[in-house]
Amino acid sequence: MRYSDFKIVETKLDEIPDDGNRAGQEPNAPDSNGLEAGPPYPQEAREAVSAMQSKLEELGYPVGSTGVDGKYGPRTSNAVRAFKQDNNIQGDGRSISAEELETLNTAQKVDNPTPTGNEGGSIGDLGDLASLENLGQAKETVEEFLGSEVSDEDMNMLIRATAAEASRNSQERAAVAAVILNRVRSSRFPNSIEAVLTQRNQFQAVTGTSADGHRASTNFTNMSDSTGAEVIGAMIQYLPNMDKTWLNFTSNNPRAYGAGTNINFMYAMRNANDSQVIGQTVFGTA
Repeated sequence: MRYSDFKIVETKLDEIPDDGNRAGQEPNAPDSNGLEAGPPYPQEAREAVSAMQSKLEELGYPVGSTGVDGKYGPRTSNAVRAFKQDNNIQGDGRSISAEELETLNTAQKVDNPTPTGNEGGSIGDLGDLASLENLGQAKETVEEFLGSEVSDEDMNMLIRATAAEASRNSQERAAVAAVILNRVRSSRFPNSIEAVLTQRNQFQAVTGTSADGHRASTNFTNMSDSTGAEVIGAMIQYLPNMDKTWLNFTSNNPRAYGAGTNINFMYAMRNANDSQVIGQTVFGTA
């Protein structure tokens, strides 16, 4: 089976700027208490943030495709959070105290650092895996993760929903697919991909909201072949290592919440003990 058999309509999707520092975190500058994530990104904080980013990179916590840029954005927050987790430091990655900075500066690299979610932040890491010719391999990967067979129609919906619900971050796409499959396996949700995706008020890109007449996103209905190929590659590369307990995800960007959506769910997800931010999305079981 080829993915093109589903007659995907080529469409130009909105490009998401890959600046690594999007809205979603608040405040800002260095003081006696340490550093806080932005935007904004005060010029006077750049040197201190750059030093922090360099140390995080050295310890195996990548800060994103923009590298050491002096901006304490969402991807740097991911790296700070992973460092804290490995060093038994409480709190999320959106701030780091002066005392915690001292711990960072004297820390030694641990075996198998916690992933930051920035490792697969580019589709360039997929190589030849990002191809429609690999649909069969992606389907096998999905079936192994799920533990049961998947129909061609369900695979079609899974790829489209993943593309529509995630940014172009490869690991984020794989994590979205994992949540959908985890729900299929869970007794709390329907037992097929189609049924999970079409539950009312669950996957906005698939079912829409009351504000838009419950119409599916064009990113779902008119997904391009090139995007489908990228999702296929992301599933093959990253799905096998995704968390099998996650049952929820939501955008980590407050600007994504308009009419018919619930921004409070984002805050609940952020505060959950097991949550993890990958790309522009927060994942967990909240």
